[in-house]
Amino acid sequence: MSIALLTAYGIIIFAACIFFFFVTVSNIFWLVHTQSIEPKESGPSVAVLVPARNEALRIRPCLDSLLKQNYRSYQIYVIDDNSTDETWEILKSYMQRYPRKFKAFRAEPLPEGWYGKPHALQELSGHVEEEYMLCTDADTVHKPDSIGRAIAVAERYKADLVTGYVHHVMPTFAEASVEPSIYILTMLAMPLYLIPLVKSSKISHAIGQFMLFRRSFFEKIGGYEPVRKQATEDVKMANIVKQQGGRIAFVDLRMSVECRMYNDYRGAIQGIAKNAYDYLGKNTLFLFLGTVAVPLVFFVPIIVWFINIPCLGPAVPFLKASAILTLYTWILEAIDRRLPAYVPFIYPLIFVNALSALWSGYRQVRKEGGVEWKGRKVI
Repeated sequence: MSIALLTAYGIIIFAACIFFFFVTVSNIFWLVHTQSIEPKESGPSVAVLVPARNEALRIRPCLDSLLKQNYRSYQIYVIDDNSTDETWEILKSYMQRYPRKFKAFRAEPLPEGWYGKPHALQELSGHVEEEYMLCTDADTVHKPDSIGRAIAVAERYKADLVTGYVHHVMPTFAEASVEPSIYILTMLAMPLYLIPLVKSSKISHAIGQFMLFRRSFFEKIGGYEPVRKQATEDVKMANIVKQQGGRIAFVDLRMSVECRMYNDYRGAIQGIAKNAYDYLGKNTLFLFLGTVAVPLVFFVPIIVWFINIPCLGPAVPFLKASAILTLYTWILEAIDRRLPAYVPFIYPLIFVNALSALWSGYRQVRKEGGVEWKGRKVI
C-alpha cells in the first residue's frame, strides 16, 4: 500500500475520532444544561402509561415510585399484556389499595400485524383523557420529580414529545460490556442539542423507557398504529413526530429515572439484537459496512499501540492519537452517564458485543423467523 494511501487512512481515522469527540462533548454539555430545568409540582393533567408483560419480579418498584410523585395532577394506567406470570394479580392488588390513582387493564390477544408493546400502549391510550401521556417501562424506577420535570421540559421547549436518557444501572460486568452500546449513536453522530431546533426527521432520537407525549399530537399522528410492527418503535415514533411537524426535546433524565434493562449477558445481547438490527432497517449492506468500519476505526488504532505493524508506516502516529482520543471520549461518556469506572477501558469489547448482537439479530430474523423476546417473535 502506498505511503499516500496509508497517510490518508491515518488522517481520516483521526479526523473521524475528533468528530466523535466533539459530538460527545457537545451532547454532554447539552444534557448537563437540561438538568437545570426545575420540575413543576402542578400543571396540565398527565396519564402515566405502563405496559407490562411477565413483569411480576420487577413491576412493584416501578409502581411504588410512580405513586410517590410530587406532581399533583396525574393518573396511572397499567396494562397486562397477556402475561403468564403473576403480573395481573399484582396489578389487581394495587387497584384495590389505590383505587383513585391507579387503573389496570388486561390487553386483548395480540392481533396479526402488531408487536406487543406498540399494541399494549395503543390499547391503553384509548382509556386516557389527560392532556399529556407518559409512556414508561415496567422496569423503570422514578424519583418523585420525574413527571414534574418532564412537564417543565415540555413547556420550556414547547415539545410534543419529551424523551431522554435515564440512568441505566449495570451492576455486573456482563451487563456493562454490552449495554453502553445504546450510547454509541449519540457519541458518534447524533447532536442532541439540534433535536428541538431542527425540523428534519433525520435529527431525532427517543428512548422508549420514557416518552411524554402531548395527547392531542399523539392522536394526530395515529398513536402507535404507524409503528405497530417496529421493534424500535420509540425511534420510529420520534421520526414520525418530526415528519408531522412536531417538536422533540431529548434531555437528561438520569437524576429522575433509573432502569436495569437486563439481568445477564444473554438477555442483554438478545435485547440489543432485537433493537439494533431493526434500527438499521434490517439492511444487510449497512450491517456489512459497519462490521468492516468498526475494526478500521476503533480496533486497529489500539492494536498499533501494542504490536508493531511496519506496513502501516505513516498511518501509525495518527492511529495512536485516534486510540487516545477514543479513550478520552469514552471516559467523558462514562462520567456523564455514571457508568462503571472500567467501561472506558473495555470499549473494544462493547463494540465486539454490539456487532455480535447485530449479527445475532440478522441470523435470528433470517433463519429462525424473528428474535425471541418475552415469548414472542419479533421479526
